[in-house]
Amino acid sequence: MKNAPQLKGLFCFGMIFLAASCGKSERYLPNIEVLFSQYETLDSTKAYHAFAEKMVAANHDLQSSQLYLEAAAIFHQEKESEQVVALIHRAIDNGMANPKILSKYKDLGEALHTEEGKRLLYRLDSIQKKMGDVSHFSLEMESMNLFWPYFERAKKNPANAKAILKEFIFDGPRELKDFYVVRYLSTDNMYGQMINAAPDYYEYLKQHFNTDSMHSMKAKTTRWMKNFKDLYPQAVFPKVFVVPGILNSGGTATEMGMFVGGDMYGKSDDMPIRNLSEWQKGAIMEFDHLPKLTIHELMHFQQSYDDSENGENVIGAIIAEGVCDFMVELASGEPLDNPNLDYLDNPKNMAKILEDLKTDAFTEDYSRWLYNGGINDRPFDLGYTMGYLISKSYYENHDNKSRAIYELLNTNDFASIVRSSKYGSILGEL
Repeated sequence: MKNAPQLKGLFCFGMIFLAASCGKSERYLPNIEVLFSQYETLDSTKAYHAFAEKMVAANHDLQSSQLYLEAAAIFHQEKESEQVVALIHRAIDNGMANPKILSKYKDLGEALHTEEGKRLLYRLDSIQKKMGDVSHFSLEMESMNLFWPYFERAKKNPANAKAILKEFIFDGPRELKDFYVVRYLSTDNMYGQMINAAPDYYEYLKQHFNTDSMHSMKAKTTRWMKNFKDLYPQAVFPKVFVVPGILNSGGTATEMGMFVGGDMYGKSDDMPIRNLSEWQKGAIMEFDHLPKLTIHELMHFQQSYDDSENGENVIGAIIAEGVCDFMVELASGEPLDNPNLDYLDNPKNMAKILEDLKTDAFTEDYSRWLYNGGINDRPFDLGYTMGYLISKSYYENHDNKSRAIYELLNTNDFASIVRSSKYGSILGEL
């Protein structure tokens, strides 16, 4: 292991692009797209250490727990375990709340036997105990409520709008910093959607999205969470942060908790659609869809997979998503009902889809299965539904239902899940 430099010395070292944050009062907000673009060169340049330092320096003012964890992952590739431990501590200081985080940074070795390593294990154990109670769950609305004055200012002053949106990021609660890293990525993206493309929609949303409705949604969600705790005693319950998104995601699970894009739940007959894309018009949901989306994202927080062979392949990805939909069904007691299931009820359609999935299962080509909106010969995001069907069949075939739920959330062998369902032909083994 290299001698790891003290993290506090990284921030201004050689970082010309961070001059604004070193010795000046101006707060530096990194463009995450530009910063992360260098990921693509790492395998060829092997400049892991330097890039990890750059990420830590870029986070000097923002203090995003997610960005600290991204830097830790790069240090981990260089086997700089002491740096990884130090950065996970920093992430916890800034809101990271995943007690299973070490599953993503394996083989830290002696670093976990140091004083800082032992302290980290203690902190993670404390998080596990605290989050194991449903009472830890809460809906945090501060970011959503805080947004509207900044939005009004930015809308009235478009020339200065990006600076105003930057203020919003820095002035808002700490979860907003993580959401910036995982979804906003830049003030250019925020401006492009909120101020330039669809200000009418956001103005409408300000009136449509009311706090009273959130209370009834929380009651239903909490009831389903309690049901899930009965089914899966190891469950943890993170905070749910309702934030103003940029019309590209209804929900996102991070190491801090779950983010719900409040902007994606404004559908009504009088919703303004000018300048919304066709995908956005179809993807924006009614408010009462929010509880199931919240439970779906909660399941991502439970998942801890260790399948090095198929974790990134189509088969692993569709099961990871499909398990979430199946767990929503178990927790809510309400069967999944969507047009994709109707499509697959046709035997000819199912036969074609199974053949296609057999072709793609062990590739990383998700184009026919996940995160798509432009497939002509089938419904979009059909992988979610196939993953749901595989997961449900696995559960129904298993003699021990509690063990089946555990395996669905923690397997190290996605192929075994498929093999033990009625869809084993996907593997080409039957």
